[in-house]
Amino acid sequence: MFKITPNPPLSTSTETIDPQAADRAFAHYDLGPHQRPKSSAVNSSLYRLPDPKSREDALVNAYSVLQSAAATAYEHADNQTGSNRQVAMGVVHLIELAQRWVDSVLDERPGVVTN
Repeated sequence: MFKITPNPPLSTSTETIDPQAADRAFAHYDLGPHQRPKSSAVNSSLYRLPDPKSREDALVNAYSVLQSAAATAYEHADNQTGSNRQVAMGVVHLIELAQRWVDSVLDERPGVVTN
């Protein structure tokens, strides 16, 4: 039977790599010795959040996200047993702790300055 793809080389040593082939690969991807790989084509503006109207609006939005995360974690924990359930409940606990921090900031009076 004829195979279209050849068998891999028997040796995987770096000494057997053709330096010209490596140079062509680096040149193709614009990877010089002091350059980092190009970032992915995903546009970072997709992940930008809209500017909140106030600090309180930002905290309310964060609280809403935390509520969704808590609901998801609870649902996940209900479907687990043993140590996996304990880990999921640990995530729920951390989310609830973050919600309490947001609550404490939202409950502060606007004129009070704390250090």
